[in-house]
Amino acid sequence: MWTLLACPAPGGGKPIDKFVTELGVEAETSLSATLELLLAVERKYWIRPQFDVLHGEKYARMGEVRFDGDNKTYRLFGYFGPNRLQFTLLLGCIKKRDLKHEMDLAAKRRDFADVNQRTLYEFTIEAGPEEEARQQGV
Repeated sequence: MWTLLACPAPGGGKPIDKFVTELGVEAETSLSATLELLLAVERKYWIRPQFDVLHGEKYARMGEVRFDGDNKTYRLFGYFGPNRLQFTLLLGCIKKRDLKHEMDLAAKRRDFADVNQRTLYEFTIEAGPEEEARQQGV
């Protein structure tokens, strides 16, 4: 139903890919399951605990994918767009008390994505060697 996109950093690089590759197995599995659920349902079902909308004019159209794993809590900021039924991932981080800096950076990436839509790419979580072995029952 939904297409998941990712936004490269304005200076180059793929911060979402880097964030995911640095997750532990448990966190990556949790993220994968959370995204799979969200992408399969209508927008009205993008709610807590898997998702929450960011509030404030500065964070228009933005939200956070919420997941846990490896004894940590994570947030993956993104926004609805640029087109209908698309959600674009902008920035991932470990949850801490104050995420204002990370939210502001994600808002800047959203603004960059809006004017540089050609740089967005379809995002999928690729199974790493440990996940592939688990899927094959090894």
